[in-house]
Amino acid sequence: MLGIRKGTALLAAAVMVASCGDAEWFSLTDLDVPDEAPSGVSAEALEIGCRSSTTLGALAVCLRDTMPILNSEGYVAPSAVALGEIRTAVSRMLNGHCDFALGANIAPVMELRPFTDADNGKRYCVLLERVDANGDGRVDRGWGTFIVDPSASREISHQAPHPLADLDTEIEAIEIFKRTDSRSFLLCGAHRNANAASACDSGYRKADCAHDTGGMFFAASREIAAFYGTRSHTQIQWHGMGADTCEGVTAYISPGLASAPAQNAPVRRLDAEAEAANPAWRVTLPGSGTCGLNATDNVEGRHLNGIAAERACSLEPTTTTGTFVHVEQKREARNASLWITPVTRTFPIPNPTPPTALTASTLPGRVNLSWVASNGASRYEVRRSTTSGGPYAVVATVNTTSWTDTNVVTPLRYFYVVAAANSLGTSAPSNQVVARAR
Repeated sequence: MLGIRKGTALLAAAVMVASCGDAEWFSLTDLDVPDEAPSGVSAEALEIGCRSSTTLGALAVCLRDTMPILNSEGYVAPSAVALGEIRTAVSRMLNGHCDFALGANIAPVMELRPFTDADNGKRYCVLLERVDANGDGRVDRGWGTFIVDPSASREISHQAPHPLADLDTEIEAIEIFKRTDSRSFLLCGAHRNANAASACDSGYRKADCAHDTGGMFFAASREIAAFYGTRSHTQIQWHGMGADTCEGVTAYISPGLASAPAQNAPVRRLDAEAEAANPAWRVTLPGSGTCGLNATDNVEGRHLNGIAAERACSLEPTTTTGTFVHVEQKREARNASLWITPVTRTFPIPNPTPPTALTASTLPGRVNLSWVASNGASRYEVRRSTTSGGPYAVVATVNTTSWTDTNVVTPLRYFYVVAAANSLGTSAPSNQVVARAR
């Protein structure tokens, strides 16, 4: 049984209405009320780049209020080269870096900067769009925003693919990211129906981040998956459904398949924890016959469930990896506070795993170290000795997966290992490498 597309059942009638000039026709599939523009916000008051925002929640509101809106034709898809540069930036951010130059094709459009949240004092790294050349109070392309917490311990990416359309999900997702010690947050950059052009899946519009592979959102999701490789991680998309959709259901959680999930599937655990924390809710899963929003046509879900990126526009998965979680919610459930306990209980902080593939290279007066990230690592301890096998002294504590030792003496040999740490403890050390200072 195929998943029901949000809005597909209305497509034929909607085209007829659209031809009659109703600008709101496509927005009604997900909304409780139309929201062509932020209520009470004038274009003059909007702040492109959101530099005055002091909390992640305020940042999400600002980003939402300055993105291309419904029927604006304000979305401009990135070029293939720009998408490659976005993936490079996402990778470097996930590896803990926030001080590098962006690629030449995205640097005129986007900005990379640290962001300290005034509530919790944590320092994040933010990649966002910053240009409004025509002065209309909206960013010029609608690419989106990516945020990393380099000191996180939960390997979860919280994502909001339908800001403006699925009301409040952008605020909900960023607050869950912030309050669950999760690694990253991904926000679509425009209303899903900003443009008339079709997505790669012709049942949807081009700016719809859950149904088109040509934007920043899909590129970032791919790079997140590539960063983890065979290591465990989860990408959770937070969606909203209308009051009359899936009658009697408060939230519907799917792994991107229409069949009943396996007994040990993360979506089953999240379902149980959500109902335990919110007894008045009815939370259901595929196979229950209660709802058809199974996300089988979600391009990120397809790819995370094993479909090649080149075929994600048209091919549905037949199995699930457990990496993708799709949450549909009624309006009363779109409150981050109601999901914190379910998320943290479903995805407990793991014991940090040892870093792998530690390598060393030398330049005059320095030894450059790099390694593959560990799951659960909120920081790394770099340890050094002048004797193979130790004992080692901690010479640096960093959030990145690389470090340069400049306190070296020629021609001594130095032996290095790296360990990962979080609130639960410290991992075993990585492989040892040796470097001779020169």
